[in-house]
Amino acid sequence: MRTINVTNKKIFMMSLPIFLELFLQLLVGNIDQIMLSGFSSSVAAIGNANTIINLVIVILTLSAAGGMVAITRYIGANDERKVKDAIIVTFGLVIAFGLIFTLVLVFAAEPLLRVLNAPEEIIAEASAYTVIVGAGLVIQAVQIAAVAVLRSHSKVKEILICAVIMNLCNILGNWLLINGIWIFPRLGIVGAAISTDIGKAIGLMVTLAYLSKKVPVKIKFSDLKHFPKESFKEIVKIALPTGGESTSYNISQIVILSFVNLFGTAVITAKVYCSMLANVAYLYSTAIAQSTQINIGYMVGAGDYDGVSSRVNRTTLICIAISVSLSVILWATSDFVVGLLNTDPEVLALCKQIMFIEIFLEIGRSVNIVMTRCLATVNDIYIPVGITMVMEWTVAVFLGYIFAVEAGYGLVGLWIAMAADEILRGIFFEIRFARRRWIVGHTQNKKLLPHPLHIRFADVIISLTK
Repeated sequence: MRTINVTNKKIFMMSLPIFLELFLQLLVGNIDQIMLSGFSSSVAAIGNANTIINLVIVILTLSAAGGMVAITRYIGANDERKVKDAIIVTFGLVIAFGLIFTLVLVFAAEPLLRVLNAPEEIIAEASAYTVIVGAGLVIQAVQIAAVAVLRSHSKVKEILICAVIMNLCNILGNWLLINGIWIFPRLGIVGAAISTDIGKAIGLMVTLAYLSKKVPVKIKFSDLKHFPKESFKEIVKIALPTGGESTSYNISQIVILSFVNLFGTAVITAKVYCSMLANVAYLYSTAIAQSTQINIGYMVGAGDYDGVSSRVNRTTLICIAISVSLSVILWATSDFVVGLLNTDPEVLALCKQIMFIEIFLEIGRSVNIVMTRCLATVNDIYIPVGITMVMEWTVAVFLGYIFAVEAGYGLVGLWIAMAADEILRGIFFEIRFARRRWIVGHTQNKKLLPHPLHIRFADVIISLTK
């Protein structure tokens, strides 16, 4: 067993470019809504379209994440042959999914939106946006796979540069095509979709250029002759359950959005803005969780299991502190922030209520963000995924319907149910990881098996200063 030295400083320094990259990714998804904020119907249309598109992107991202986990383990074990195999499988798997979902979004956009109960007045705009962005999904699939390979090699600064270039192109394209600047036609929401595709295509070219220069492992045509079955099984073992759980989560969010659509355009618009603010609240938690996941992948590959446990506990506490603090700030300033985009009193009042509930939701979500990634990395995945899927549908969806529709609490009732779901799942994940039975899957050496009791809270606090 080798000991991988992972300090708080190393995690923090790696998390900063990841955070900036995620922030820019968030802008890609939301800049269209922001730049079309003067048209309330267009905001609602993109909100519905992105619910479908984001589900697909999450599936692609998690397929790539399975590859990233496998690659980090092989890097930790100094096995270059398996690193190369995992890269090949990662690209093949993600591109295959990308082709399938491109066809789905292009040919079934309108039926999917009607399943969401999207209001009739936004169907045409939302369908056009979904078809155009969906047509460029294969490009994004390749880019997602390339980013996963770069991230597994800790090339986070290069990924950030790609995200900056992609966002600048998207913003420029939006400005020209939404408003009809210079020689370009005024295309509105269609222009926003076209500029999104162009930005992602340029981002892909930059990403592939970095991949060829910065990743030491080079893939030759002869490497493709023999399909790497072992790496495929390893990646699918991670990607399939996590992808299934995430698919279930996003489908549950689609069902929840169908409830929201029953309450009219103003409530849909409020939901879109609150989701945007919530993304800001947990964005850095996601960044530090990704940084931790990369490093514990190296630890698992090197057999440093004790280091994994202490690292995950410290990261969880940091994520809770940051996300909750940001949620409090966003709640206190929601009238001002949302007011920059929408001055409807109904929307402002509703957002204020939702962002208060968001404070409590983020406690559970912070734990879940860290634990889902880390449990997947240490191969403790099937039971957590099963419990998660049950909780999502029984608490977030079923109770959400009862609170929102039957009891008449609307969007507030839905957010309460989602908060309960996140908190209950967070408690389960903490207990599951604290028992540390996942080590049994990596070693049969009983001397390495830890005591089943959770690390004391005081011990974790002290370790944060190390």
